[in-house]
Amino acid sequence: MNSDPSKITEDMAWQEIRQGTYRVDLWEQALRQSSHDTAMARETYIRLRTQTLRQDVGRLLAGHIRQALADDAPRRADFKSARDLGRQS
Repeated sequence: MNSDPSKITEDMAWQEIRQGTYRVDLWEQALRQSSHDTAMARETYIRLRTQTLRQDVGRLLAGHIRQALADDAPRRADFKSARDLGRQS
């Protein structure tokens, strides 16, 4: 398997097209940018979709990392969070 993130996200975008699925907003943008030339729009769509997939993957990874760090962080017994302030002990 190829580990190049650019190639992986591009392959994911092509797979979506082969499956007949696509993001309508990006397809319309690609059509506008390519003066409604569908062959050129497909290439433009792949570029646009690859960019959004990279952003999505980055956000997902960052969220998972933040959650894992929060789950692993020990809470001191004397620590109170903002959520704890209104509770009775």
